[in-house]
Amino acid sequence: MLRWQEMREAAIDFLDRFGEDAVALGWTATDLFGVHPTVGVVRVDYCGGLMINARRVEAIGDTWIRYGNQTFRRDRLGRPVGVPVWEVGR
Repeated sequence: MLRWQEMREAAIDFLDRFGEDAVALGWTATDLFGVHPTVGVVRVDYCGGLMINARRVEAIGDTWIRYGNQTFRRDRLGRPVGVPVWEVGR
C-alpha cells in the first residue's frame, strides 16, 4: 500500500511541476500512467514513466523522464502499449 501512496504523491508532484510541459512535449496518459491491462505494474514493459517507480521526477524532455540516476525513455519501438492505470480491469 505504501508504494501506491508514494507513486500517487510522485505523480501529483509531476503533474504540478511538469504537467504543462508534458502536454506541450506530446506525452500521453499511456506514456505516463500506462500499465498492463490485466496484471498492472507486474509487466514493467507496459508501464509508463510514472508507473515505473515511486521516485519524484527531476527533469523531463521530449522522449525521456529523469529520476536521479535513472531515466525512462518513451521510445516505443517494439514495446507493448498498456492502458492508463485507472482503466485496469474495465
